[in-house]
Amino acid sequence: VHMALMGAEGLAQTAAKCHANTRRLAEKLCSIPGVALKFDRPVFHEQVLALPLRAQGVLRTLAAHNILGGLDLSRDYPELGNAILVCATERRTCEEIDSFAGKLERAIRLQAGAPCQLQPNNW
Repeated sequence: VHMALMGAEGLAQTAAKCHANTRRLAEKLCSIPGVALKFDRPVFHEQVLALPLRAQGVLRTLAAHNILGGLDLSRDYPELGNAILVCATERRTCEEIDSFAGKLERAIRLQAGAPCQLQPNNW
C-alpha cells in the first residue's frame, strides 16, 4: 500500500536517497582508522565493513548506549572476520550519519583501550 501511494516517482526518489545515504555512511565509516570496505563492488542499500577489532565487542559497546550499530556477520560468515553489515535508510539525515560515525569511532577506541575524549554517558 505504501509503495502504491508513493507512486513510481516517489519510489525512485526514496531509492535514490537510500543509496546516497548508504554511500555517505560507508565513506564516513571508512575514514575511521582500521575500518574498510570488505568488498569493492557496487552496492545499493547495505554495505559490509571490516572492523579492526572483534565486531561483537564494538557492537555491544554501541548497544550499551542504545545504538544499533549494525549486524555482526562473524557468526554466520566466519570467513569475513570482524565484519558488520550496515545501511542508512532514506529517513536518516546527514547529521545522524555523521553522529553515528563519531560514535562508532569512540566505541572502537574504547574497545581498543585507547583514551576516549568523551565520557560514555555523553554520547
